[in-house]
Amino acid sequence: MKNLIKRGNVFWFRMRCPKKYRNVFAQSHISESLGTDSKLAAEALVPQVKQKWLLELEAREAGTQSPGSTETFRAMLQLANREGLRPATATELAEGSLDVLLSRLSKLQTVDPSGQSALFAASLGGFELPETMVSEVATKMSEYLPSHVQNKNARQKRTWGNKYKRASKTFEEAIEDKPVIKVTKDDAYAFRRYWANRVDTEEITTAYAHKHIGYLRMIVDAFYSHLHVDEYFNPFNDLNPIEKPRWERLSAESRKPEFTPKWIQETILTGEKLKDLNEQARDILIVCAETGCRQTEIYDLPATSIKLAEKVPHIEIKLETEGDNKREIKTKSSNRKVPLLGAALEAMRRNPCGFPAYRGKGNFSNTVSKHFKEKGLFPSANHQISGLRHSYETRMRVAKIDNEERAFMMGHSIRKLRGREVYGTKTKLEIQALLAELVVFPTKTWKPRTPNEIHALIDEILEKEGHRSRASIL
Repeated sequence: MKNLIKRGNVFWFRMRCPKKYRNVFAQSHISESLGTDSKLAAEALVPQVKQKWLLELEAREAGTQSPGSTETFRAMLQLANREGLRPATATELAEGSLDVLLSRLSKLQTVDPSGQSALFAASLGGFELPETMVSEVATKMSEYLPSHVQNKNARQKRTWGNKYKRASKTFEEAIEDKPVIKVTKDDAYAFRRYWANRVDTEEITTAYAHKHIGYLRMIVDAFYSHLHVDEYFNPFNDLNPIEKPRWERLSAESRKPEFTPKWIQETILTGEKLKDLNEQARDILIVCAETGCRQTEIYDLPATSIKLAEKVPHIEIKLETEGDNKREIKTKSSNRKVPLLGAALEAMRRNPCGFPAYRGKGNFSNTVSKHFKEKGLFPSANHQISGLRHSYETRMRVAKIDNEERAFMMGHSIRKLRGREVYGTKTKLEIQALLAELVVFPTKTWKPRTPNEIHALIDEILEKEGHRSRASIL
Protein backbone atom coordinates (compact mmCIF):
# COMPACT_ATOMS: atom_id res chain seq x y z
CA MET A 1 0.00 0.00 0.00
CA LYS A 2 1.24 3.49 -0.85
CA ASN A 3 2.62 5.53 2.09
CA LEU A 4 3.00 2.39 4.23
CA ILE A 5 6.35 0.84 5.23
CA LYS A 6 7.50 -1.55 7.94
CA ARG A 7 10.42 -0.98 10.29
CA GLY A 8 11.09 -4.00 12.44
CA ASN A 9 7.70 -5.16 13.64
CA VAL A 10 6.01 -1.74 13.45
CA PHE A 11 4.30 -0.13 10.47
CA TRP A 12 5.09 3.49 9.60
CA PHE A 13 3.44 6.17 7.50
CA ARG A 14 5.86 7.64 4.92
CA MET A 15 5.07 10.30 2.30
CA ARG A 16 7.18 12.54 0.08
CA CYS A 17 6.70 16.16 1.16
CA PRO A 18 4.89 18.07 -1.62
CA LYS A 19 7.07 20.74 -3.26
CA LYS A 20 4.73 23.58 -2.26
CA TYR A 21 5.46 22.85 1.42
CA ARG A 22 9.27 22.53 1.22
CA ASN A 23 9.67 26.01 2.70
CA VAL A 24 7.85 24.95 5.89
CA PHE A 25 9.12 21.35 6.14
CA ALA A 26 12.85 20.85 5.66
CA GLN A 27 12.94 17.10 5.06
CA SER A 28 12.16 15.43 1.73
CA HIS A 29 9.91 12.81 3.35
CA ILE A 30 7.40 12.80 6.17
CA SER A 31 7.50 9.77 8.47
CA GLU A 32 5.39 8.84 11.46
CA SER A 33 5.03 5.62 13.41
CA LEU A 34 1.56 4.12 13.27
CA GLY A 35 2.22 2.24 16.51
CA THR A 36 0.92 -1.13 15.34
CA ASP A 37 2.23 -4.40 13.94
CA SER A 38 -1.13 -5.16 12.31
CA LYS A 39 -1.09 -4.44 8.59
CA LEU A 40 -4.88 -4.21 8.51
CA ALA A 41 -4.93 -1.60 11.27
CA ALA A 42 -2.06 0.29 9.66
CA GLU A 43 -3.81 0.45 6.29
CA ALA A 44 -6.87 1.94 8.00
CA LEU A 45 -4.71 4.60 9.68
CA VAL A 46 -2.81 5.76 6.57
CA PRO A 47 -5.59 8.01 5.08
CA GLN A 48 -6.18 9.68 8.45
CA VAL A 49 -2.49 10.37 9.06
CA LYS A 50 -2.04 11.66 5.53
CA GLN A 51 -4.97 14.06 5.94
CA LYS A 52 -3.59 15.22 9.29
CA TRP A 53 -0.21 16.02 7.75
CA LEU A 54 -1.68 17.82 4.77
CA LEU A 55 -3.74 20.01 7.11
CA GLU A 56 -0.65 20.62 9.23
CA LEU A 57 1.44 21.63 6.22
CA GLU A 58 -1.33 23.83 4.83
CA ALA A 59 -1.63 25.65 8.15
CA ARG A 60 2.15 26.18 8.31
CA GLU A 61 2.21 27.46 4.73
CA ALA A 62 -0.71 29.83 5.28
CA GLY A 63 0.90 31.21 8.42
CA THR A 64 4.17 31.83 6.57
CA GLN A 65 2.63 33.43 3.50
CA SER A 66 0.00 35.60 5.17
CA PRO A 67 0.04 35.56 8.97
CA GLY A 68 -3.14 37.00 10.46
CA SER A 69 -5.08 36.43 7.24
CA THR A 70 -8.43 34.75 6.70
CA GLU A 71 -6.66 31.88 4.92
CA THR A 72 -4.35 31.27 7.89
CA PHE A 73 -7.21 31.34 10.36
CA ARG A 74 -9.29 28.87 8.35
CA ALA A 75 -6.32 26.52 7.88
CA MET A 76 -5.71 26.56 11.64
CA LEU A 77 -9.41 25.97 12.23
CA GLN A 78 -9.44 22.90 9.98
CA LEU A 79 -6.46 21.51 11.87
CA ALA A 80 -8.07 22.16 15.24
CA ASN A 81 -11.38 20.60 14.20
CA ARG A 82 -9.61 17.44 13.13
CA GLU A 83 -7.88 17.22 16.50
CA GLY A 84 -11.08 17.97 18.40
CA LEU A 85 -9.74 21.27 19.72
CA ARG A 86 -12.01 24.20 20.53
CA PRO A 87 -10.57 27.27 18.76
CA ALA A 88 -9.26 29.80 21.28
CA THR A 89 -6.86 32.74 21.35
CA ALA A 90 -3.89 32.80 23.70
CA THR A 91 -5.70 35.37 25.84
CA GLU A 92 -8.79 33.17 26.11
CA LEU A 93 -6.67 30.18 27.17
CA ALA A 94 -4.78 32.24 29.74
CA GLU A 95 -8.02 33.53 31.23
CA GLY A 96 -9.77 30.16 31.02
CA SER A 97 -9.59 26.85 32.87
CA LEU A 98 -6.13 25.73 33.99
CA ASP A 99 -7.19 22.11 33.45
CA VAL A 100 -7.89 22.78 29.76
CA LEU A 101 -4.47 24.38 29.30
CA LEU A 102 -2.67 21.52 31.10
CA SER A 103 -4.57 18.95 29.03
CA ARG A 104 -3.44 20.59 25.81
CA LEU A 105 0.17 20.78 27.00
CA SER A 106 0.13 17.12 28.02
CA LYS A 107 -1.07 16.05 24.58
CA LEU A 108 1.54 18.21 22.85
CA GLN A 109 4.37 16.61 24.82
CA THR A 110 3.40 13.33 23.17
CA VAL A 111 2.66 14.41 19.59
CA ASP A 112 5.03 17.38 19.18
CA PRO A 113 7.70 17.72 21.87
CA SER A 114 9.71 20.07 19.62
CA GLY A 115 6.89 22.63 19.50
CA GLN A 116 7.44 23.35 15.80
CA SER A 117 4.09 22.35 14.32
CA ALA A 118 1.03 24.35 13.39
CA LEU A 119 -0.86 22.01 15.71
CA PHE A 120 1.30 23.29 18.56
CA ALA A 121 0.29 26.85 17.67
CA ALA A 122 -3.36 25.88 17.35
CA SER A 123 -3.34 24.10 20.71
CA LEU A 124 -1.83 27.04 22.55
CA GLY A 125 -4.00 29.83 21.21
CA GLY A 126 -2.79 30.46 17.69
CA PHE A 127 -6.23 31.64 16.63
CA GLU A 128 -5.79 35.32 16.05
CA LEU A 129 -8.76 36.59 14.06
CA PRO A 130 -7.82 38.38 10.82
CA GLU A 131 -8.13 42.16 10.86
CA THR A 132 -10.36 42.31 7.81
CA MET A 133 -11.77 45.80 7.28
CA VAL A 134 -15.51 46.46 7.27
CA SER A 135 -15.20 47.81 3.71
CA GLU A 136 -13.49 44.62 2.52
CA VAL A 137 -16.19 42.37 3.97
CA ALA A 138 -18.82 44.60 2.33
CA THR A 139 -17.29 43.96 -1.10
CA LYS A 140 -17.17 40.19 -0.49
CA MET A 141 -20.66 39.57 0.85
CA SER A 142 -21.62 37.34 -2.08
CA GLU A 143 -18.48 35.27 -1.42
CA TYR A 144 -19.17 35.10 2.32
CA LEU A 145 -22.89 34.33 1.91
CA PRO A 146 -23.10 32.34 -1.34
CA SER A 147 -26.52 30.87 -0.55
CA HIS A 148 -27.98 34.39 -0.58
CA VAL A 149 -27.08 34.95 -4.23
CA GLN A 150 -27.07 31.47 -5.77
CA ASN A 151 -30.33 32.06 -7.66
CA LYS A 152 -29.86 35.75 -8.46
CA ASN A 153 -29.05 36.97 -11.95
CA ALA A 154 -26.26 39.48 -12.58
CA ARG A 155 -28.44 42.53 -11.93
CA GLN A 156 -29.93 41.07 -8.75
CA LYS A 157 -26.47 40.16 -7.43
CA ARG A 158 -25.21 43.66 -8.11
CA THR A 159 -28.22 45.27 -6.43
CA TRP A 160 -27.92 42.94 -3.42
CA GLY A 161 -24.20 43.62 -3.00
CA ASN A 162 -24.47 47.38 -3.44
CA LYS A 163 -26.58 47.84 -0.31
CA TYR A 164 -23.73 46.52 1.85
CA LYS A 165 -21.19 48.68 0.04
CA ARG A 166 -23.35 51.76 0.64
CA ALA A 167 -23.77 50.87 4.32
CA SER A 168 -20.00 50.35 4.66
CA LYS A 169 -19.29 53.69 3.00
CA THR A 170 -21.69 55.42 5.38
CA PHE A 171 -20.03 53.70 8.35
CA GLU A 172 -16.67 55.00 7.12
CA GLU A 173 -18.07 58.54 6.85
CA ALA A 174 -19.80 58.43 10.24
CA ILE A 175 -17.13 56.55 12.22
CA GLU A 176 -14.16 55.26 10.20
CA ASP A 177 -13.30 52.15 8.25
CA LYS A 178 -11.79 49.68 10.70
CA PRO A 179 -11.27 45.93 11.20
CA VAL A 180 -14.50 44.10 11.99
CA ILE A 181 -12.98 42.66 15.17
CA LYS A 182 -12.28 46.20 16.42
CA VAL A 183 -15.78 47.59 15.91
CA THR A 184 -17.10 48.39 19.39
CA LYS A 185 -20.50 48.90 20.94
CA ASP A 186 -19.67 52.62 21.13
CA ASP A 187 -19.16 52.58 17.35
CA ALA A 188 -22.57 50.97 16.94
CA TYR A 189 -24.17 53.61 19.19
CA ALA A 190 -22.45 56.37 17.21
CA PHE A 191 -23.65 54.85 13.94
CA ARG A 192 -27.18 54.74 15.31
CA ARG A 193 -26.92 58.42 16.38
CA TYR A 194 -25.72 59.33 12.89
CA TRP A 195 -28.88 57.84 11.37
CA ALA A 196 -31.11 59.24 14.12
CA ASN A 197 -29.83 62.75 13.33
CA ARG A 198 -30.67 62.28 9.66
CA VAL A 199 -34.17 61.14 10.64
CA ASP A 200 -34.59 64.23 12.85
CA THR A 201 -33.68 66.53 9.96
CA GLU A 202 -36.28 64.78 7.77
CA GLU A 203 -33.68 63.48 5.30
CA ILE A 204 -34.76 59.86 5.68
CA THR A 205 -37.35 57.71 7.42
CA THR A 206 -36.74 55.51 10.44
CA ALA A 207 -37.35 52.45 8.26
CA TYR A 208 -34.51 53.49 5.95
CA ALA A 209 -32.20 54.07 8.91
CA HIS A 210 -32.98 50.71 10.52
CA LYS A 211 -32.37 48.98 7.21
CA HIS A 212 -28.83 50.36 6.97
CA ILE A 213 -28.02 49.55 10.58
CA GLY A 214 -29.18 46.03 9.77
CA TYR A 215 -26.77 45.86 6.84
CA LEU A 216 -23.84 46.50 9.22
CA ARG A 217 -25.18 43.79 11.50
CA MET A 218 -25.19 41.43 8.51
CA ILE A 219 -21.62 42.40 7.58
CA VAL A 220 -20.38 41.45 11.05
CA ASP A 221 -22.35 38.19 11.05
CA ALA A 222 -21.05 37.30 7.58
CA PHE A 223 -17.43 37.90 8.65
CA TYR A 224 -17.62 35.45 11.55
CA SER A 225 -19.75 32.97 9.61
CA HIS A 226 -17.13 32.87 6.85
CA LEU A 227 -14.49 32.01 9.46
CA HIS A 228 -16.75 29.34 11.03
CA VAL A 229 -16.69 31.16 14.36
CA ASP A 230 -19.80 30.33 16.36
CA GLU A 231 -19.30 32.50 19.45
CA TYR A 232 -18.66 36.18 18.83
CA PHE A 233 -19.84 39.66 19.74
CA ASN A 234 -21.87 41.66 17.23
CA PRO A 235 -22.07 45.27 18.46
CA PHE A 236 -25.03 46.00 16.19
CA ASN A 237 -27.25 43.47 17.95
CA ASP A 238 -29.82 44.68 20.49
CA LEU A 239 -29.64 48.36 19.55
CA ASN A 240 -32.78 50.22 20.56
CA PRO A 241 -34.83 51.21 17.51
CA ILE A 242 -34.85 54.85 16.50
CA GLU A 243 -38.10 56.42 17.66
CA LYS A 244 -40.27 57.88 14.94
CA PRO A 245 -40.18 61.69 15.20
CA ARG A 246 -43.33 63.77 15.17
CA TRP A 247 -42.94 64.75 11.51
CA GLU A 248 -42.92 61.10 10.46
CA ARG A 249 -45.80 60.09 12.73
CA LEU A 250 -48.01 62.85 11.36
CA SER A 251 -47.01 62.56 7.71
CA ALA A 252 -49.55 61.19 5.28
CA GLU A 253 -48.84 57.69 4.07
CA SER A 254 -46.37 57.89 1.22
CA ARG A 255 -47.70 56.28 -1.94
CA LYS A 256 -46.51 56.38 -5.50
CA PRO A 257 -48.87 58.51 -7.60
CA GLU A 258 -50.94 56.46 -10.02
CA PHE A 259 -51.70 56.96 -13.68
CA THR A 260 -55.26 57.50 -14.87
CA PRO A 261 -56.79 54.97 -17.29
CA LYS A 262 -56.95 57.72 -19.91
CA TRP A 263 -53.22 58.48 -19.56
CA ILE A 264 -52.35 54.77 -19.83
CA GLN A 265 -54.36 54.38 -23.04
CA GLU A 266 -53.09 57.57 -24.66
CA THR A 267 -49.45 57.28 -23.60
CA ILE A 268 -48.64 53.58 -23.24
CA LEU A 269 -51.07 51.67 -25.44
CA THR A 270 -51.48 53.77 -28.58
CA GLY A 271 -47.73 53.85 -29.25
CA GLU A 272 -47.62 57.29 -30.85
CA LYS A 273 -46.01 59.02 -27.87
CA LEU A 274 -43.47 56.21 -27.47
CA LYS A 275 -42.45 55.91 -31.12
CA ASP A 276 -38.88 57.00 -30.31
CA LEU A 277 -38.52 54.35 -27.60
CA ASN A 278 -37.14 50.96 -28.67
CA GLU A 279 -39.68 48.20 -29.36
CA GLN A 280 -38.75 45.89 -26.48
CA ALA A 281 -39.03 48.69 -23.92
CA ARG A 282 -42.42 49.73 -25.34
CA ASP A 283 -43.76 46.20 -25.16
CA ILE A 284 -42.51 45.70 -21.60
CA LEU A 285 -44.43 48.84 -20.60
CA ILE A 286 -47.57 47.55 -22.33
CA VAL A 287 -47.41 44.20 -20.52
CA CYS A 288 -46.82 45.93 -17.17
CA ALA A 289 -49.74 48.29 -17.74
CA GLU A 290 -52.15 45.50 -18.71
CA THR A 291 -51.14 42.84 -16.16
CA GLY A 292 -50.05 44.81 -13.08
CA CYS A 293 -46.77 42.88 -13.01
CA ARG A 294 -43.56 44.33 -11.64
CA GLN A 295 -41.13 45.53 -14.31
CA THR A 296 -38.51 42.94 -13.33
CA GLU A 297 -41.10 40.16 -13.56
CA ILE A 298 -41.58 41.02 -17.23
CA TYR A 299 -38.15 41.92 -18.57
CA ASP A 300 -36.47 39.00 -16.76
CA LEU A 301 -38.92 36.46 -18.23
CA PRO A 302 -37.20 33.43 -19.80
CA ALA A 303 -38.70 32.01 -22.98
CA THR A 304 -39.75 28.86 -21.12
CA SER A 305 -42.13 30.89 -18.94
CA ILE A 306 -44.03 32.39 -21.87
CA LYS A 307 -47.02 30.18 -22.70
CA LEU A 308 -48.68 31.68 -25.78
CA ALA A 309 -50.00 28.41 -27.23
CA GLU A 310 -51.95 27.38 -24.13
CA LYS A 311 -55.77 27.48 -23.98
CA VAL A 312 -55.38 30.55 -21.77
CA PRO A 313 -52.23 32.37 -22.97
CA HIS A 314 -50.18 33.38 -19.96
CA ILE A 315 -46.77 33.94 -18.44
CA GLU A 316 -45.35 32.23 -15.38
CA ILE A 317 -43.69 34.28 -12.67
CA LYS A 318 -41.50 31.89 -10.73
CA LEU A 319 -38.06 31.26 -9.29
CA GLU A 320 -35.58 30.28 -12.00
CA THR A 321 -32.57 28.35 -10.67
CA GLU A 322 -30.66 27.16 -13.73
CA GLY A 323 -28.70 28.53 -16.64
CA ASP A 324 -28.41 32.09 -17.90
CA ASN A 325 -32.06 32.82 -17.09
CA LYS A 326 -31.92 32.19 -13.35
CA ARG A 327 -33.56 34.84 -11.21
CA GLU A 328 -35.15 35.32 -7.84
CA ILE A 329 -38.61 36.76 -7.37
CA LYS A 330 -39.65 39.19 -4.67
CA THR A 331 -41.58 36.84 -2.38
CA LYS A 332 -43.04 33.35 -2.28
CA SER A 333 -46.44 34.89 -3.04
CA SER A 334 -45.04 36.30 -6.28
CA ASN A 335 -45.13 32.79 -7.79
CA ARG A 336 -48.15 32.85 -10.09
CA LYS A 337 -49.53 32.52 -13.59
CA VAL A 338 -50.59 35.77 -15.24
CA PRO A 339 -53.18 35.64 -18.06
CA LEU A 340 -52.48 37.66 -21.21
CA LEU A 341 -55.23 39.58 -22.98
CA GLY A 342 -55.55 42.47 -25.36
CA ALA A 343 -52.47 44.65 -25.80
CA ALA A 344 -50.42 42.54 -23.37
CA LEU A 345 -51.04 39.39 -25.43
CA GLU A 346 -50.19 41.23 -28.65
CA ALA A 347 -46.96 42.53 -27.07
CA MET A 348 -45.88 39.07 -25.93
CA ARG A 349 -46.66 37.62 -29.37
CA ARG A 350 -44.20 40.16 -30.75
CA ASN A 351 -41.68 38.89 -28.19
CA PRO A 352 -42.29 35.13 -27.86
CA CYS A 353 -38.81 34.57 -26.42
CA GLY A 354 -38.95 37.47 -23.99
CA PHE A 355 -36.81 40.59 -23.83
CA PRO A 356 -33.10 39.74 -24.21
CA ALA A 357 -32.08 43.40 -24.40
CA TYR A 358 -33.09 43.81 -20.75
CA ARG A 359 -33.12 40.30 -19.24
CA GLY A 360 -30.80 40.10 -16.23
CA LYS A 361 -29.67 43.69 -16.71
CA GLY A 362 -30.40 46.91 -14.90
CA ASN A 363 -30.92 49.38 -17.72
CA PHE A 364 -34.69 49.23 -18.32
CA SER A 365 -35.84 51.65 -15.63
CA ASN A 366 -33.20 54.27 -16.48
CA THR A 367 -33.86 54.00 -20.21
CA VAL A 368 -37.61 54.44 -19.84
CA SER A 369 -37.51 57.10 -17.11
CA LYS A 370 -35.03 59.18 -19.10
CA HIS A 371 -37.22 58.97 -22.21
CA PHE A 372 -40.38 59.96 -20.32
CA LYS A 373 -38.67 62.91 -18.64
CA GLU A 374 -37.06 64.17 -21.83
CA LYS A 375 -40.38 63.96 -23.69
CA GLY A 376 -42.39 65.39 -20.79
CA LEU A 377 -44.68 62.36 -20.67
CA PHE A 378 -45.07 61.99 -16.90
CA PRO A 379 -48.19 63.69 -15.47
CA SER A 380 -46.04 65.14 -12.66
CA ALA A 381 -42.46 65.17 -11.37
CA ASN A 382 -43.44 62.64 -8.71
CA HIS A 383 -44.70 59.99 -11.10
CA GLN A 384 -42.64 56.85 -11.73
CA ILE A 385 -43.15 53.97 -14.14
CA SER A 386 -43.67 51.61 -11.19
CA GLY A 387 -46.94 53.47 -10.58
CA LEU A 388 -48.45 51.40 -13.41
CA ARG A 389 -48.71 48.47 -11.00
CA HIS A 390 -50.64 50.55 -8.46
CA SER A 391 -52.90 51.85 -11.21
CA TYR A 392 -53.75 48.31 -12.29
CA GLU A 393 -54.98 47.36 -8.83
CA THR A 394 -57.11 50.50 -8.68
CA ARG A 395 -58.67 49.50 -11.98
CA MET A 396 -59.47 46.07 -10.52
CA ARG A 397 -60.95 47.64 -7.40
CA VAL A 398 -63.14 49.96 -9.47
CA ALA A 399 -64.30 46.89 -11.42
CA LYS A 400 -65.39 45.43 -8.05
CA ILE A 401 -62.98 42.50 -8.19
CA ASP A 402 -62.70 40.84 -4.77
CA ASN A 403 -59.77 41.95 -2.59
CA GLU A 404 -58.37 38.43 -2.26
CA GLU A 405 -58.58 37.86 -6.01
CA ARG A 406 -56.74 41.13 -6.56
CA ALA A 407 -54.05 40.15 -4.07
CA PHE A 408 -53.56 36.77 -5.72
CA MET A 409 -53.38 38.22 -9.23
CA MET A 410 -50.92 40.89 -8.07
CA GLY A 411 -48.66 38.39 -6.31
CA HIS A 412 -49.43 39.57 -2.77
CA SER A 413 -49.67 37.35 0.29
CA ILE A 414 -53.19 36.02 0.91
CA ARG A 415 -52.08 34.80 4.32
CA LYS A 416 -50.98 38.29 5.29
CA LEU A 417 -54.21 39.73 3.94
CA ARG A 418 -56.36 37.30 5.93
CA GLY A 419 -54.16 37.30 9.00
CA ARG A 420 -54.45 33.52 9.28
CA GLU A 421 -53.59 30.29 7.51
CA VAL A 422 -54.82 29.96 3.93
CA TYR A 423 -57.03 27.04 2.91
CA GLY A 424 -58.78 26.22 -0.33
CA THR A 425 -57.63 26.06 -3.94
CA LYS A 426 -56.26 28.92 -6.01
CA THR A 427 -58.44 30.66 -8.55
CA LYS A 428 -58.33 28.87 -11.89
CA LEU A 429 -56.37 30.58 -14.63
CA GLU A 430 -59.50 30.59 -16.79
CA ILE A 431 -61.36 32.63 -14.18
CA GLN A 432 -58.35 34.91 -13.64
CA ALA A 433 -58.41 35.68 -17.36
CA LEU A 434 -62.10 36.59 -17.16
CA LEU A 435 -61.47 38.84 -14.16
CA ALA A 436 -58.62 40.52 -16.03
CA GLU A 437 -60.97 41.06 -18.96
CA LEU A 438 -63.03 43.34 -16.70
CA VAL A 439 -60.18 45.90 -16.67
CA VAL A 440 -58.11 45.34 -19.82
CA PHE A 441 -58.51 47.98 -22.54
CA PRO A 442 -59.70 47.17 -26.10
CA THR A 443 -57.24 47.16 -29.00
CA LYS A 444 -57.69 47.64 -32.74
CA THR A 445 -58.21 43.89 -33.17
CA TRP A 446 -59.76 42.82 -29.86
CA LYS A 447 -62.62 43.98 -27.69
CA PRO A 448 -63.45 42.77 -24.15
CA ARG A 449 -66.90 41.40 -23.44
CA THR A 450 -69.33 43.31 -21.26
CA PRO A 451 -69.17 42.86 -17.47
CA ASN A 452 -72.51 41.00 -17.56
CA GLU A 453 -71.20 38.56 -20.16
CA ILE A 454 -67.99 38.02 -18.20
CA HIS A 455 -69.80 37.40 -14.91
CA ALA A 456 -72.15 34.98 -16.65
CA LEU A 457 -69.16 33.00 -17.94
CA ILE A 458 -67.63 32.90 -14.46
CA ASP A 459 -70.98 31.70 -13.05
CA GLU A 460 -71.09 28.97 -15.66
CA ILE A 461 -67.61 27.71 -14.75
CA LEU A 462 -68.39 27.75 -11.03
CA GLU A 463 -71.74 25.98 -11.47
CA LYS A 464 -70.12 23.22 -13.55
CA GLU A 465 -67.79 22.61 -10.62
CA GLY A 466 -70.77 22.38 -8.26
CA HIS A 467 -70.32 25.72 -6.52
CA ARG A 468 -73.35 27.69 -5.37
CA SER A 469 -71.51 31.02 -5.02
CA ARG A 470 -71.95 33.17 -8.08
CA ALA A 471 -69.64 35.75 -9.61
CA SER A 472 -72.27 38.42 -9.14
CA ILE A 473 -71.86 38.24 -5.37
CA LEU A 474 -68.06 37.70 -5.26
